[in-house]
Amino acid sequence: MKTRHFLLSAAAILFATAANAQEPAVAVDSNFYIFLCLGQSNMEGQGMITAADKAVSDKFQVLNTTECNGGLYKWRTAVPPLAHCQGAGLGPVDYFGRLLIDSIAPHNPDIRIGVVDVAIAGCSIELFDTTGNKDVTYAQKQQSWMTDRIKAYGGRPYLRLLDAAREAQKYGVIKGILLHQGETNNGDQKWPENVKTVYDRLISQLNLKAEEVPLLVGEVVRSERGGSCGSHNNVIAKVPSVIPNSYVVSAENLSMSTADGQNVHFTTDAYRVFGKRYAKTMLRFLGYTIESLPSITVDTTITACDSYKWKANNKKYTSSQKVSQTLVNANDQDSTINLNLIINKSSQTELDPVTVATEYLWPVDGKTYTESQTLTFKGKTANGCDSIVTCKLTVGTTAIGDALAERITIYPNPATDVLNISVPVCATGYGHIAIYTSEGIEVFSTDFVPELETIDVANWSNDIYIVQISDAEGNVWTGKFVKTSK
Repeated sequence: MKTRHFLLSAAAILFATAANAQEPAVAVDSNFYIFLCLGQSNMEGQGMITAADKAVSDKFQVLNTTECNGGLYKWRTAVPPLAHCQGAGLGPVDYFGRLLIDSIAPHNPDIRIGVVDVAIAGCSIELFDTTGNKDVTYAQKQQSWMTDRIKAYGGRPYLRLLDAAREAQKYGVIKGILLHQGETNNGDQKWPENVKTVYDRLISQLNLKAEEVPLLVGEVVRSERGGSCGSHNNVIAKVPSVIPNSYVVSAENLSMSTADGQNVHFTTDAYRVFGKRYAKTMLRFLGYTIESLPSITVDTTITACDSYKWKANNKKYTSSQKVSQTLVNANDQDSTINLNLIINKSSQTELDPVTVATEYLWPVDGKTYTESQTLTFKGKTANGCDSIVTCKLTVGTTAIGDALAERITIYPNPATDVLNISVPVCATGYGHIAIYTSEGIEVFSTDFVPELETIDVANWSNDIYIVQISDAEGNVWTGKFVKTSK
């Protein structure tokens, strides 16, 4: 019996050895740094993926956490999207890994970076809290679009993250945890404690040491950038007081995307910079010195008509002023733009109505009109803005323009110093003279009683001027004269 038992045991050992020989153990590479990433839409990444974003070193790897892109728990080069294939885009993790490799490689050319990314747009921190099945209860209450993404992670995203992390530990060493979440928990003062619950559970279940694996928490889009959840940054700031080995990654000067109208997502460029800020925070923890680039100041002048919308801050201005805006470039370098904004105004001039019997030669455009209408001329002001001149014309009624036209004289024409306007005494005893530039800008206006009006034009600009003369009954006569220099 003992012999048979020995033989059976030996056979079992040989079988187990043969089975293990089919899947040889993989040696853990201490130069393969693994980072766990979790959160909601900004961690998913909402940025547009360009060809340049797809050019990734094979030293930067991602472990699939869903069935897409080659299958579950398969390593691949970290070409975005990294979280899943249901709408994820470029996010902070993409440039986090790239900068780590670029920064550490000169010191250790064997370094590789691996990430495990689980993120669901719109989710609460509860979706990652398995205490009393909170995650299951939360998921059951959500709309189908979110539950579909949750199902892609096996129905329980935290457990998928945990399993994937254990798989990743077979190949490398977990060095940190990245979190970007909070918009759905906006203003919740218990949020830091809820984050601690998730972090502590990962540390415990993965047999990690909290002092060796920091938590990096990113701010949400700031209020001054238009972020609708910007006030939650005050809550995020409390995380280091709750989790000792945790760090807040600043979103200062990172632009908000206006593409979807939600006012919670970053722009594509901002995701690139944000990822580098996560990396810099991690590099400091690892003992690398990160030098900040000096800020750049740019002075620029822009001239516009009526209004100007500045892309730097997405604000609209309607008056001349000096404004400043600080942005960050692709190297996370502050760039302050000092804008000298000059707003010139378009002009809209409505000339006095004209009444004629049969036809009217409008001196503004040199055309003859035979029907009643509102005459409109579109030109440009001296500053290049629109200049619109209108005049209400009535055809078919005898008026001053017909009866007295031959008795009204403007001389000398051209004029250099003075202009004389000879006007017959109106039937009502009073009249009005208005003079406009060729752009329709009024430069002279007076009421008159005498038959002769003398006007000093010595300092007027050379131009063709429009003269309108009207009586108290609203009858109008229009003429023009040329102003020249001596």
